[in-house]
Amino acid sequence: MTIADRVKSQRVELGLTQVQLAKQIGISQQSLQKIEDGRTNNPRKLLELANALNCSPEWLQFGITTSNDSAESNVTSAPYFNSFRKLPLISHVQAGEWSEALDYRTLGDDVEWQESPSTASENAFWLKVVGDSMTSQVGQSIPEGHLILVDPNVQADNGSLVVAKLEGTDEVTFKKLVIDAGQKYLKPLNQNYKPLEINGNCRIIGVVTEAKVKF
Repeated sequence: MTIADRVKSQRVELGLTQVQLAKQIGISQQSLQKIEDGRTNNPRKLLELANALNCSPEWLQFGITTSNDSAESNVTSAPYFNSFRKLPLISHVQAGEWSEALDYRTLGDDVEWQESPSTASENAFWLKVVGDSMTSQVGQSIPEGHLILVDPNVQADNGSLVVAKLEGTDEVTFKKLVIDAGQKYLKPLNQNYKPLEINGNCRIIGVVTEAKVKF
């Protein structure tokens, strides 16, 4: 396999289009095309390309990786080498339509990608917090404008911060899941809002595992 083959196979495996991958690494789609068809054998942004494809630069360029036990070893698939991956920032409407069998290609080419911990599942995504229902003057608070990482593969338990979709709505809501004597509630962190009792009229999309501010 050549670097062209490895770039293309890894991109396809991650479900990225050429346009999406090019945007992540800051090059044009035409430049990426030249890499994938073999016209460019020494990419100028090799490290950024490897990061976006979640593999090592050594594997990407030469098909080898180094380890403590061996100076050099052949590999058949890309070795994951960094502690981060890129996951999409999507809209509340898209989140409401989310399923675990996701295909990033359905998001289109204008999707924004955010650096995320490697511990997040491939189905995880980012949402921007809208409104002040999760803003609190004391204790835990996640104000409007924060980005939250939502993981559908994490089990929702009592006290989990969750993104949920209610029957009859197109969008999702971000609240704290409270289970009391068998009854479930979606509770805002802002005490000016009332908890919402749920009884089968709600689908938990995922558990929020991280929040951050993007300036």
